Amino acid sequence: MNDYQYNSTDNYYHPKSQDDFGYKDSGDAQNKIYNIIKNSKDRGVFSAELINQADDWPTYYHLTPLRANILRPFVKQISTGRTLELGAGCGAITRFIGELGGKVVAVEGSADRARIIGNRCAELKNVTVIADLIQNFKPDEKFDVVTLIGVLEYSQVYINEPDPVQYLLKLAKSFLKDDGVLIIAIENQLGLKYFCGSPEDHLGRVMFGVNDSYTDKSAITFGRKELTQHIHRAGFESVDLYVPLPDYKTPVSIIYPKGFEDASVEAGWDASPILSGAVIHDRQRPQHPTFSLECAWGVIGRNGLAQDVANSFLFAVRKTAATTQDNILAAHYGGQRPAKFAKETQFTLKDGSLMTQTRYVSNTGKLASAKWDLGPYRTGKLWFDELLLLVNRPGWSFSELSKWTGVWIDALRASPLQPTNATIAELQHFSQLLPPNYIDATPTNLVVNNKGRGDFFDLEWNFSTALPVEFVVFRGLFLTLHRMTSCARPAGDVPVKLYDLTMAIMEKHGMNLSADDLDLFLAIFNAFQNQTQDLPSDVMNGLTAELDVAVLPIRQLFS
Repeated sequence: MNDYQYNSTDNYYHPKSQDDFGYKDSGDAQNKIYNIIKNSKDRGVFSAELINQADDWPTYYHLTPLRANILRPFVKQISTGRTLELGAGCGAITRFIGELGGKVVAVEGSADRARIIGNRCAELKNVTVIADLIQNFKPDEKFDVVTLIGVLEYSQVYINEPDPVQYLLKLAKSFLKDDGVLIIAIENQLGLKYFCGSPEDHLGRVMFGVNDSYTDKSAITFGRKELTQHIHRAGFESVDLYVPLPDYKTPVSIIYPKGFEDASVEAGWDASPILSGAVIHDRQRPQHPTFSLECAWGVIGRNGLAQDVANSFLFAVRKTAATTQDNILAAHYGGQRPAKFAKETQFTLKDGSLMTQTRYVSNTGKLASAKWDLGPYRTGKLWFDELLLLVNRPGWSFSELSKWTGVWIDALRASPLQPTNATIAELQHFSQLLPPNYIDATPTNLVVNNKGRGDFFDLEWNFSTALPVEFVVFRGLFLTLHRMTSCARPAGDVPVKLYDLTMAIMEKHGMNLSADDLDLFLAIFNAFQNQTQDLPSDVMNGLTAELDVAVLPIRQLFS
């Protein structure tokens, strides 16, 4: 560190003569993020104080705890070793590495961003922040883990070498110990959502990457085969490809290399529900999709093409061949959640048997030793996926939707019912009451076997009182319809407004609600959504507010 000066105000080191670095977020985003972090008391990975101040894409991207998920497959290596983060951005991932307890050096070319990282990690003594260009950084040590997360695509812009991509890969390799791992996260030039109409991430133009419109001075991304060739050319022998979903920026799920092996599929593993289920969590998905991303992912998953058209790549590469005993197929982390509800569920294959294991992840410092709760892996048709197939057939009808809903309602009524006194007085006039955890018995948590019998799973929420079947249907049907990102144009008998469609389906199944019942259902719906987001019960929840305005997301193109 003798080559650097320390800025004690913002906790970062910088060279005595700083080279100019042109990268910055649009507008005044970096100053905005700096002020948010500087003036916040809780700067941790799961800080509600930080994420509640995110009101646009740049602030959300840099403050959401979802950013940390990209490194969760490598917790053991990071928590016990030394990590070098190249191009550390505004420190969301640096903070996660620091909380894990391993040593981390974060190198960021922008001094404006380095000061943000310095403040984000101010109390973490195991974090060192350096404002310097990657190509100028000359450490006197080797690292167990080196990361290039959202960095390699900018090599042509900021590195003046004949082959900037190779230069950066080889430079990162030079920082690694012989048994170390380089982690690369980058968008896929041929990602499925770009064919569906999403703009290219760096240039903001539709089909820019698909049309191969990059220049030798622009940001650039690659397809799977081309990028793998780049990695091998740089001298890496072992290349493992993970798929972060919906992308590497804010992943809610990650499919491991083993999740794409034939042996896993032969054992009954199906990655399609995870692939399609992540679409709703993509804040950069196309506004006017040309096809159903959810349905397309199902076909892609069955045909083994997910690694080729994944929206992003997550490579773990090593200098020499490495064998892994990992039995993990995939991991799911859920969407944006308060710390006390944050979980990780892994799907595993061991000795030919599929299983799940779940743990809470809010205590990052103890994550590497956290205990797992084991559970079964359920096979069958995910009932939400059947809905997606239904509503993406042109001219789908009200009767078809009603029939689909009936299978789910039958599964609810076949569940263990509760006595009348198990609920509040205002709900005791309903004849069928479900256990409190059935508030989450939605079609997205229902698997139907080949005999048409439904089985609920992942009923993690608990509302503390028994609930009428009618309420579970009211909430679950609206949520499920709201979860669809697009659909084909239906027949003329289908109400377009989601609230009207929900009520019409319920009436078709003999569920007629009084005005008082409906008011109470709305209040319970709102209170529960706020509970899951750690908000005061009397605040109007964003999802509840959608009840009056949400409509079917009918595709206009080709419809």
